[in-house]
Amino acid sequence: MPLKPPSRVQPTAIPIFALKWHSSPAILPAHILAYAGGGGSARTGIGNTINIQIDTQTILIDTGVEIGVALDILVTQSALIYVAIGISDSIKIYFLDLEKSEAVLAGAVDFGKGSGVNAVAWNAYADTIVAGCEDGKVQIATVEFENDTSIHLEKTFELEGHIKAVCSCAFHPRNPGVLMSSAKDGTCRVWNLEIDDEDKCMEVLDCKIYDPKGPKPKANILNPKPGQLLVRGCAFGDLDGRVIYTIQSGRKGGAYLSVWKLLRRVVPGETVIPPDNPNGPPQPKFVFEFKESMRKQVSKYPVSAMSLSGDFSTLALGDTDGSITLLSTDSFKRIKFWECAHDLPVTCIAARPLPMPLSGEELTGIAVDAISASADNKICHVTRQRKSALKPKRKERGNGSGKRSLGVLYPFYLVLFAMMVYSIKVAFDVCHGEFFGGLDDIMGVKQCILHTVLWAASDRPGIAFIPH
Repeated sequence: MPLKPPSRVQPTAIPIFALKWHSSPAILPAHILAYAGGGGSARTGIGNTINIQIDTQTILIDTGVEIGVALDILVTQSALIYVAIGISDSIKIYFLDLEKSEAVLAGAVDFGKGSGVNAVAWNAYADTIVAGCEDGKVQIATVEFENDTSIHLEKTFELEGHIKAVCSCAFHPRNPGVLMSSAKDGTCRVWNLEIDDEDKCMEVLDCKIYDPKGPKPKANILNPKPGQLLVRGCAFGDLDGRVIYTIQSGRKGGAYLSVWKLLRRVVPGETVIPPDNPNGPPQPKFVFEFKESMRKQVSKYPVSAMSLSGDFSTLALGDTDGSITLLSTDSFKRIKFWECAHDLPVTCIAARPLPMPLSGEELTGIAVDAISASADNKICHVTRQRKSALKPKRKERGNGSGKRSLGVLYPFYLVLFAMMVYSIKVAFDVCHGEFFGGLDDIMGVKQCILHTVLWAASDRPGIAFIPH
């Protein structure tokens, strides 16, 4: 279904498989949109590229015979821009030289043949990067900036636990050592890199695709086989990392949103000695764990892409029917829905990075809420607005010598109107007899007004000249 203005469609020359929208107005006034895709090897004639737009400036990266399928953007405190790309079995990081309008390969790390990077994310300190892979592993690499155009990447951890392909990864907004990943095995795992143990998994969130308040589902829905329940997206829902959102579905059927909250639980029968009071009495032992607080169906079709806005207020969802949904995280009700905005399943989506106005929006009066892409060679910019916020300009009358407004000519029009009223009154006083003569005396009325009220004939008695 075609998008209605002010939402719009941006045609692309290639199918799009990865998209990232970033804004850091305190550091860089411009906002950045990057997307990657292509149609295969160079011999097919369809180029595999990464397109990076910084306001009106565009930088292209040719990826040759490989297609980028994951993106993340970093803007440093000194306003340097880096783009991390998941491509084949590796992550490549490019430095964007805005003066030369080109991208320079600054560093790369390979995770081994057959890894297949599906997701990429920086941590809060930009010293670590994660890759979620097709083989089910979550790969961790350290990032060391040697200079602006040279980065040393070194693989440090290989987190194992997922038994199917990883779909999404996200670091904690503030804690650089905590992250999570979701996969096609029906789970979302929370990891802590600071745990002094080989197994760094803190918790496994077991996702479900049925209404907990509804009737008991069938066995294949209640306990699906690995690979039949896909957790396509995960996100931390606040700055403290106490809320997690997951989106899951089967290969067919509706998609469900789960809200997980971090709770403190007392461990029955276990106590601990407080470290700040070793001689004091033992205290109950507490543990923190995520519990599912809500599960709700949000789409009739599997959701293939999810993104959370920068202010944590809105979830943007794209489904396999090509539709786009904006969902409020306050009420978890639908804000807006664009049915079949794409002709094919949505491959990637990005919610608005910041609630404040972004550069360029003052010219259009349109605040875009989400940007989505698909293999249908279209990028959709959708907004909940019904029309532009700009007020239409008032039309002004003018001629060759300049423009005049009604306000300037108002005194002239007022005098002219007063003269017309006075003329009508005099005409009625002088020619009232003719006015009541009926239709037969119309010529008499005309002669009276012309020759008595408005103009005197030359042969009419009176004073022809002003006496000296």
